[in-house]
Amino acid sequence: MGIDSRGGVSIGELIVYVPAIVVSFIVCIRHGFRRSSGWLYTLILCQIRIVGAICQLISENKPSEGLIRATLIIDSIGLSPLLLATLGMLSRLLDWINARNTPTFTIKHFRLLQLLIILALILSIVGGTSGNASSTGTVQPATTSKVGIILFIVSFVAMMFILAISCGSLSSVPSQEKRIAVAVGVSAPFIVVRLAYSVLAVFLHNKTFSIVGGSVGVHVGMAVIEEFIVVAVYLLLGFMLKKLDKDALPSGGLVNRPWKARRGGNRRASFSHAETSYNRDGPAYAQVGGEQHIPLNTTERV
Repeated sequence: MGIDSRGGVSIGELIVYVPAIVVSFIVCIRHGFRRSSGWLYTLILCQIRIVGAICQLISENKPSEGLIRATLIIDSIGLSPLLLATLGMLSRLLDWINARNTPTFTIKHFRLLQLLIILALILSIVGGTSGNASSTGTVQPATTSKVGIILFIVSFVAMMFILAISCGSLSSVPSQEKRIAVAVGVSAPFIVVRLAYSVLAVFLHNKTFSIVGGSVGVHVGMAVIEEFIVVAVYLLLGFMLKKLDKDALPSGGLVNRPWKARRGGNRRASFSHAETSYNRDGPAYAQVGGEQHIPLNTTERV
């Protein structure tokens, strides 16, 4: 039995994501895996899509309920690294803004968003295993899947709110780092379409939008291409930004590193020195006299 149109899409995904995972790995090495922020999740997304494409190709000749469930789960969990990557980009942008301004968004806001995305991921996995699926392509999503999609939407809306508010303080950000806001802004419409596809697939009982057995054109136009573009934008951004000095930021990721509070003059002095240091070696530590180093008031990494 030959490969059908959906199998052709899977081959296309492999053609894109196999090189992309190599590029993602290079970007993560460039920025450091523990400090790679959103790029680590871009790497994870590539892995998920490669596995999903392989599962689809395996199921070409003899679809089974197990493979259908696997497809549902893989499609759903792909949203989480996509959103976590976006959250990671925003966290780096907020590092610079909060280094000079009184923080509007704190570690608690980012932890809450991260928690919502992870909770949505868990609910999507549970929904994929408990929903009704058949080998004919008929899918009845579980309630947990619907709640998971709602949490994904809430998280994304919150991130766009953070981006909108942060744009008013971009004057505090080095010109090169402003590209983060541009990259997230360019990616946002594609993420909206990707979320819309998931909403239609889960809430609308229409085979056109069914993840399994639905319209291949709709799937490609509302999900596959959007993810291609967002991954490409974020990887390009990874090469356009300088690597942060690994000794400049406190160790640990988003859940381990608090934003350091600053007061007026000290914050401004630290930022000014850090921006000068950034032009040489990346945004780093602000060194104030002798061997004393004061870290920037940084957002934690996602």
